[in-house]
Amino acid sequence: MKEEQNFTNEQYVEYHNLKLKSIESILGVSAENIGLSIIPFGTIGDMTVGAVDMYYFPNHISGTGFTTMQLINPDGKGPKNKKGTYELIAFTKQAYNNPEQEPPTEFNRIERRICDTFTQIAGVASKKDFNPFEICQLKDDNGGNKYIIFDIYKEFKIGKQKHHLLLCHEIFEEELATVEMFGHKGFVNMLKMINIYPYSDLDRNWVGVR
Repeated sequence: MKEEQNFTNEQYVEYHNLKLKSIESILGVSAENIGLSIIPFGTIGDMTVGAVDMYYFPNHISGTGFTTMQLINPDGKGPKNKKGTYELIAFTKQAYNNPEQEPPTEFNRIERRICDTFTQIAGVASKKDFNPFEICQLKDDNGGNKYIIFDIYKEFKIGKQKHHLLLCHEIFEEELATVEMFGHKGFVNMLKMINIYPYSDLDRNWVGVR
């Protein structure tokens, strides 16, 4: 997350362009539209304000990918886990359409849900590690909980420095017992085998022993 006193606007723009070019080399060309937050994302003490900007990638796999672009600073520093610094990524099976389309489509609804997930994680990422195969519990808009399991999706480089895209894969609360049974990595491998991975759509049956 940026500290404006340390970098010029020109440094941000130059680094942003390098980062986008590197991520596009993995995910394909991004959509022309960017989901810009009305209130810029930032942290004040322990409080998060605004929401992260959303970048859309409809040319990688079926459906649409979403990433953050605000976590790693022009000096290469940003939130870290045991694998290094990262930006966040998530996927939906829904085809991309304009995020501001009215009335909202299923794409618009999950785009907003993933934006909220990204914003909550980014708000505490400087103080908390989010490691591959770990699960975090977040609040949803209805006052309930949502559960995210992480994975390293892809590595990318900016200059000589390596970073990665940290996948945020939403799962059902009912699947936590399955995670305990098969292990975190085993559960992710199970999602891959049945073609649920890497999508966060919840219009599916939950995975486990009933």
